[in-house]
Amino acid sequence: MKKLRKKLEEFMAVDIPGFEIRSKKTRTLMKLVGKLMFFNKKFMTGYITTFYPYVYVPTLPWRLNSHLPAISVLAHEWVHLHDRKRLGPVFNFLYASPQCFAPFALLAFWNLWFLLFLLCALPIPSPGRAWAEIRGYRMTMAVYYWLSGQKVDIKWMVEQFVGPSYYFMWPFRGWLMKKFQKEFDKIKNDDLSPELRNIKNILTQ
Repeated sequence: MKKLRKKLEEFMAVDIPGFEIRSKKTRTLMKLVGKLMFFNKKFMTGYITTFYPYVYVPTLPWRLNSHLPAISVLAHEWVHLHDRKRLGPVFNFLYASPQCFAPFALLAFWNLWFLLFLLCALPIPSPGRAWAEIRGYRMTMAVYYWLSGQKVDIKWMVEQFVGPSYYFMWPFRGWLMKKFQKEFDKIKNDDLSPELRNIKNILTQ
């Protein structure tokens, strides 16, 4: 597992120019984001975050002896970095919508109608964020299956979408259960997207 982890990190360093794993604990930007992520109490201590081209972990060294979880997390984050690389700032916009529109409420001094943008600060479903995380968690599910032969708890994944972890980004529990079961069936049948195929080749050859 240790060799596979190193192999994946080496691939990420080549595929994502400037790639680096950094500690949230020592980064002012992450501390600021942590304050904004009031709805996710474990943002600084339990969640991994990407800001292209970096992956931010709670602290370094990170999971020195937990290689399977580390590999699945890194592969998940690679999907986000890969999507950001190919889509550019559009990816950031999709991921942050609709909450990213809330600051426009500051223009209310010019026209009170801008106060309506405050509604965007509410936990409104985010199709863009859900799309990105479905792709990421699909990779998590695939890597865990390839390396352990076991299935990730789909209910746990669904909770990430319907709960506060990502600001209640997609509250449609039944749809998500069916979606992830369908994706798992594809993984078992080796019916893979290009991203999944790429990582499978790295981890199994």
